[in-house]
Amino acid sequence: MKHYIGHGLSILSGNSFCSDPLVFMGDLGDMIDGEFQLREAQEQRRLEEHEYQSIRLELVIGYRQTLADLQTGNRRAEKKAQLRSAIGEMLHMTKGVAPGKVGGQETEEEKISILIDQLNKDILVSTKHLSRSMDITPFF
Repeated sequence: MKHYIGHGLSILSGNSFCSDPLVFMGDLGDMIDGEFQLREAQEQRRLEEHEYQSIRLELVIGYRQTLADLQTGNRRAEKKAQLRSAIGEMLHMTKGVAPGKVGGQETEEEKISILIDQLNKDILVSTKHLSRSMDITPFF
């Protein structure tokens, strides 16, 4: 009983023989080259993905810092407005309602806080993903 495996390679009753060893060696070399190229492409893609994730993480961290600065600026502006209002009331000795929050800033601050929390979670996930991607050893 004869089974053909590839170019020139066959198995006959459990014994293998190659009618043309040069053809078989060429096929084997092509298979090895193909496997090497595939692994090289996978490694290149992994490195590109890691670089992309690193850049993305840097941008997200920068965006979070910008939002935090904006939030700090809003708080300072609110405190200045409250201080000016309090000083104005003291100077004019008017009786009235104590200075409250500047209209609309509380909702903006809440939105910014929510965005910062979401970015913190995203940064944590991205950092874990990056550390895991560098732990994987190449197939070579």
